[in-house]
Amino acid sequence: MTSPAIRLERLLRCVRWGLDHSVETRQLLPMLEQLLAAAPSGSDAQVLAQRHLARLLLERHPWRAARLAREALATAEDDQTYVVLGIAHTLLQNFRSARVAYWRALSIAPGNVCCLHNLGHLLDVAFDRPAAALPYLRAAHAAIPDEPELAASYAHALGRVGQIERARHLLRQALGSTDGRAERLLDEWLGPPTDGRDPALSAVEA
Repeated sequence: MTSPAIRLERLLRCVRWGLDHSVETRQLLPMLEQLLAAAPSGSDAQVLAQRHLARLLLERHPWRAARLAREALATAEDDQTYVVLGIAHTLLQNFRSARVAYWRALSIAPGNVCCLHNLGHLLDVAFDRPAAALPYLRAAHAAIPDEPELAASYAHALGRVGQIERARHLLRQALGSTDGRAERLLDEWLGPPTDGRDPALSAVEA
């Protein structure tokens, strides 16, 4: 009979091999579930299983992903798991909890681009605080200026605080065209003026 220690070591080797070789999620999930079931409480093996299961389960099972991320963080904190927790809470519309998770991630890794972007977009859209979002979105865009999604999120917040020309310029660069798509996107985001004033300025004044 195989001892629990030997079985655990075999499971760890399989999981690490699967992670290193980008094995498909449908194959990796059962391996991680087995590792989680076999790993002693508080062990490195358990934390590894919790972290990766949380990441893989985010889209379909955000509630369980959040629970696994919290359990992993209770043993060992790291910025990537806080980001996973933040995304899970965002999907569950627990926006305050998501914001706290992103803040914790940035306290560990201030340059985490994913976290900078997600926190900035959360502040802009969920909390209706585009001005507060700008420093985070600006930093994310500066880190990877050629990434369209980062540019678009930054432009969204810029437009909402009235920096229309800057937002339009960023969108044109991100979209790689001058065929009017940037203008149409801004109009979609900001809506048509209702009283002759710039709609983004009206939103800020409100």
